[in-house]
Amino acid sequence: MNQSLLEKFGLEKLLFFVIIIAVVIVFGVVFYLFFGYSSKNLELLTPIGRESWEIGQTYEIKWKSRGVDRVGIILFNEEKPEWIAENLSASGNSYKWKIPAGHEYGDNFWVAVIEYPWRSGNKVSYSKGSFSITYPELASCDSLSLQEEWPFFASDVPNVRKVFITKETFTGNLGGLAGADEKCQVAAAELGLKGSWTAFIGGEDPEDTAVKRLERTPRGLTGIFIDAESSSELLRGATCHRLLAKDFTELLKRITGLEIVNEGKLSSNFLKLMGAMWLGRIDENSKRTCLPIESAMYYLYAPLAEKYSYTVTCQNWNYENKLVAEYIRKMTLDDTFPSCYTPQGEFTYSVAAGGLTSSLKTFKDNEINDYFVLDIGKYCSEKQHILCIED
Repeated sequence: MNQSLLEKFGLEKLLFFVIIIAVVIVFGVVFYLFFGYSSKNLELLTPIGRESWEIGQTYEIKWKSRGVDRVGIILFNEEKPEWIAENLSASGNSYKWKIPAGHEYGDNFWVAVIEYPWRSGNKVSYSKGSFSITYPELASCDSLSLQEEWPFFASDVPNVRKVFITKETFTGNLGGLAGADEKCQVAAAELGLKGSWTAFIGGEDPEDTAVKRLERTPRGLTGIFIDAESSSELLRGATCHRLLAKDFTELLKRITGLEIVNEGKLSSNFLKLMGAMWLGRIDENSKRTCLPIESAMYYLYAPLAEKYSYTVTCQNWNYENKLVAEYIRKMTLDDTFPSCYTPQGEFTYSVAAGGLTSSLKTFKDNEINDYFVLDIGKYCSEKQHILCIED
């Protein structure tokens, strides 16, 4: 007669076997969790540190792994992370990375290969030391300088300041000096230029001459001044720009001086626009009153009073008419209007409304041999460009 299992071994013996089986199962789980997990391994092989990798070139990032399915690669620069690649097969053991143009460069970069997707406790391996990302020495502005026979500077050279002349023209009503600055800011944004911009234009007050206003910008009169229009792009993302002046003194001579302007030294567009800019009072030596209006001098029968403006800044850049509002042609003038003397000593009242502007002159016919004069006035109704300088 067959006996039941319980009857054959007894309750105590059966309980003993159950406990043994449970212990084996628990031991197996613990063994897997500790010894199985710890058998995972991930090790970065390259870069290990001290390498020099060049922007625009392709480099191989290598690793070896065990027990890891997917990986990602991260670049660090002073703890600033950048994904190089995500969700790669760990068994591939390598990834070819072409460093893109415009990438940051320097000598404090690290690479990490991580178990992907990242979560706390995942495997990670770092470069053993930092390495450098560089740009090719030949990818500078030197070759362009040699070709053009004129210095070109990279946009990321320390303390360069971009300069441009607005394509748009404006009457003398600029909305004051603040309005002129705002027009520079808008024009810069349209050109894709960042930062803050100041109009190089002077007002009536001695503390508001163009030079004084530039002195009050964050960098004052310091800097290397370059044409904001770029001539070429470098691999590192910077751009090459024609040098306008190595310092402010040279800039002032170049854009307002009596020196001859060599067209080969400036872009044709920049040179063309330079001949028609509102300037107002440049410095304390600038003309303050009795401004002769250039275009009016050609009209022999125009009243003399209409050829002279008492203001040189279109009533501090808030006026856009040819003549002062109080004047009516053929009216009898009196001392309610400002008075002036011509260079020949002839007395006249002044009823024109004008502002100081740049004027490009030519020495010889049919030759590009130009120079600037500073004592030229234009009616406030005429339209001129604005010179804008990066703060």
